[in-house]
Amino acid sequence: MKRLIILFFIGMLFATGVFAQRGRQAASQIKMIARPDSTGRTIRLRWAATNVALWKLTNQYGFILERYTVLRNKQMLDKPERKVLSAGPIHSKPLNAWEELAKKNQFAAVMAQALYGSDFQVAGNDSKGVGRIISQSQEAEQRFSFSLFAADMSFEAALLAGWGWVDNEVNPNEKYLYRLTTAVPVNLTKPDTAGVYIGAENYESLPQVQEVNAQFGNRTVMLAWDYNRVKAYYTSYYVEKSEDDGRTFRRLSDVPVSNLNEKDKHASGKMYFTDTLHENGVSCQYRVRGISPFGESGPPSEVIKGKGVNLLPFVPGIQSAYADDKGMLQMQWFFEEKANALIKGFQLNKADNEAGPYKIWLDNIDASKRTLEIKKAVGEPGYFTLTAVAKEGESRTSYPVLVQPIDSIAPAVPTGLKAIIDSNGVVTLTWNKNSERDLMGYKIYRAMKKNEEAVPLIDSVWRGNKFRDKLSLKLLNKKVYYAVSALDKRFNQSAPTELVELKKPDIIPPSAAVINKYKVAGNKVTLNWINSGDEDIAAHILYRKATGDSSYSIVQQFTGKSYNTYTDTIQGAAGSYNYYIAVKSESGLTTASEPLGVTVAAGATGALQLTRLYAYAQPEKRRIEVVWDDELKQVVNYQVFKSSGNSPITLYKTVPAGQKGLYDTDIQVNTTYQYAVMAVLASGAFSETKKVTVNY
Repeated sequence: MKRLIILFFIGMLFATGVFAQRGRQAASQIKMIARPDSTGRTIRLRWAATNVALWKLTNQYGFILERYTVLRNKQMLDKPERKVLSAGPIHSKPLNAWEELAKKNQFAAVMAQALYGSDFQVAGNDSKGVGRIISQSQEAEQRFSFSLFAADMSFEAALLAGWGWVDNEVNPNEKYLYRLTTAVPVNLTKPDTAGVYIGAENYESLPQVQEVNAQFGNRTVMLAWDYNRVKAYYTSYYVEKSEDDGRTFRRLSDVPVSNLNEKDKHASGKMYFTDTLHENGVSCQYRVRGISPFGESGPPSEVIKGKGVNLLPFVPGIQSAYADDKGMLQMQWFFEEKANALIKGFQLNKADNEAGPYKIWLDNIDASKRTLEIKKAVGEPGYFTLTAVAKEGESRTSYPVLVQPIDSIAPAVPTGLKAIIDSNGVVTLTWNKNSERDLMGYKIYRAMKKNEEAVPLIDSVWRGNKFRDKLSLKLLNKKVYYAVSALDKRFNQSAPTELVELKKPDIIPPSAAVINKYKVAGNKVTLNWINSGDEDIAAHILYRKATGDSSYSIVQQFTGKSYNTYTDTIQGAAGSYNYYIAVKSESGLTTASEPLGVTVAAGATGALQLTRLYAYAQPEKRRIEVVWDDELKQVVNYQVFKSSGNSPITLYKTVPAGQKGLYDTDIQVNTTYQYAVMAVLASGAFSETKKVTVNY
């Protein structure tokens, strides 16, 4: 319970401070840090305002620092012991108190100028109006920024400015909550609090600066180290140098080195320092120390050694380089003769690409040489550089030149060509990549028919071994063909691969068959047709339906284009029948021909006929009487046909089923007439046609 009370107290204490802003969701306006020393008797504190306005107000009104003893001998107190560490608000010391420190510490002088100086140099346009307002605003920002920077560089100056405190009344067995508030009246700014919970037991040694390295050049050295790892401990650094093999080190500057680009998100995380050397060849040692915001000096980094080097002042230049007709390299270059004594010799380097990496192709070339006739085949094309190897210091290398041996050998024909097509007509071609080092790419070819010449799909060279093509599925060709050839950097081209055949997805129905001739003989119907002209035909299927039937039925199926005629035997009643031929493609699409209607007479099936038919001339009544009879059932009507003399017989009248006779008055004297009668049944069948002739 006691522990919960103390934790609640600490939480309330921080409720308006830097560590507990959840209620307001606003950034704290003051920040504070603390660090105990190794004695266990002292804790140093540092704080600062985070904006210009509060900085100006706290410079006027100051801060109030309280200490709450929370733990003693690792036991929480029933009630934290409160102590105000200063008799009144903590202010900046008067200007005369700065004089002694400012004489020996330039950061104290900068801070005093920022706090008390009548002028802090900032550019402005005029002395009145908007220009003056902008100038004053910029000056305030400059004073604020420089004073905070100076406080980070000098803890003593921060104490004089009222931005730090040294608590010397610390017990090693206690832990404290330090609470900082501003003494600014609440009508001028919102109250704010910063706090630190710390004890002497929280002391830890300052770390070494890590990853220090050096690059030595001509009488110069550039040091670099990683500040990201130690930026929580140090705000600045001293670089120390030894020229007596590490026996003594001295600081290279009275002013520590600081990182001014920490807020730059593109910063490398490295700090750099450049030193000028008196002469080359003399060994020097360097190390780096970090300086904490409390003025403590950290341990030195690992020592790094080196010495300045003389740079070779001349660079070789390749004047000509080529491969002769035997493939041997011939080269000539320029290099200052007086620099021969500065180099060990030359190295010839080669790479596949201009950017490298380059490998030594020929070493230990005499320093006096300027031409080479190398009895070593160049092989494949490549880039060459020439390096003058310095006796000391850095060597110098020429610009690269391209050497291409004579090459008339084409690459190998690509292998493993495969083609896949999807339902949208997208073709994916893949093949094995050629192994030639001088390969430039491939040519892709396509033919829409097997026997036509394949044409390139692209004007340029294709670099990969995978290619996509888009086909129109509306074109009538059912197949497409592809090939690939390889091309090297000398434009030698291989023969194309064998054509790869690819069948397109079928979305177009096949062309229809055409019934071009038929014959009815008795109850046999012989049909002749022209097959579909498409290549991918799976079958031709003959369908038949009698008049009155609801659907067609299959008569016969013919594989591919194997037949173009068929005789169908009618089993059943005479009547009218319809035929059509369906063409089915290999992908299952079908197309039907135009239907054909045929009539099978009654006699053909041995069933339907009239029993009698008579025609009587009746001159006195100027007419001919035609009568007939039958024993047929479900007769719908009778069709009466007529002809006169040598004219063809045509349909004359249709007579209802119960009538069975008619009078023909459309006649002429001395004329021979022929009549024919056929019964039409409800099933759609016809009786045999019965004929009779009469003279009038």
